[in-house]
Amino acid sequence: MDLILLLRSLVYAVISVSSSLCFAVEVTFCYEDKELSPAYMGNGQGIPRNNPGAAIEILRQVDVRLPEITIKYVRKPWQRCLHELKKNKVHAVIASYRSERTQFMQYPIKADSKINPAMAISRFGRCLVGKQVFYQHMEQQDKAFSLAIPTGYSAASSLDAKRFAIVNTSSQTQSYELVMKDVVDGTIGLCLINGEKVRAYPYSKELVSVYPPFDMSYGFLTFSKEFFAQHQSEIETVWSLLATMPVAEFYMNYLEMDEDALE
Repeated sequence: MDLILLLRSLVYAVISVSSSLCFAVEVTFCYEDKELSPAYMGNGQGIPRNNPGAAIEILRQVDVRLPEITIKYVRKPWQRCLHELKKNKVHAVIASYRSERTQFMQYPIKADSKINPAMAISRFGRCLVGKQVFYQHMEQQDKAFSLAIPTGYSAASSLDAKRFAIVNTSSQTQSYELVMKDVVDGTIGLCLINGEKVRAYPYSKELVSVYPPFDMSYGFLTFSKEFFAQHQSEIETVWSLLATMPVAEFYMNYLEMDEDALE
């Protein structure tokens, strides 16, 4: 009799696991097909199996910890991701807050209907970065500087145009190299992640960050309005988990990898 009860328990357990897998909500997450270190690594539509980027590793952990969801990854140009999110052809992206995006994009919201920064998948602070002499001269309020900044870098809009002359570059790596060659005075770099000072950045032995950050940006895992309406409970569980995860460590690890590659 005991054997029969044991067999029944095993059958029920298998059915329960199978059912949870069958009814897991599939989330199609779309992200840029260009490398955006440390969040996304590699170029093209392929999803790297190893070292895919900090943001992807965080989402993989979410997938493992929450059996009620499963995440499918696709890579497309950023504007294509946004276009398909509007049509619910993809379900989620990581995006900063823009009021115009709330028409088609669901952000984590507090009870007072304001955005909830605690549930951001990234909270980045960016500082001016340069050699020690640059750091010392920054105290002279009337002194102007040249900064190498990648083309399209939105954080540059936070800088005083009268004090900083911008030299556009094709990449952040090139920007650092121009600083090292004394072609420009400085650049801007990631210096604060979720409240923690960045431990490593390119040429950290020769360059220093000027704290506090001049710019703060928040990245949120957002969903299409239609998908959120269908799966609100599961999505709120995802946001709650992100709020408790030590996400800064994922980004820090990739920044240390980048520094090692330059040595």
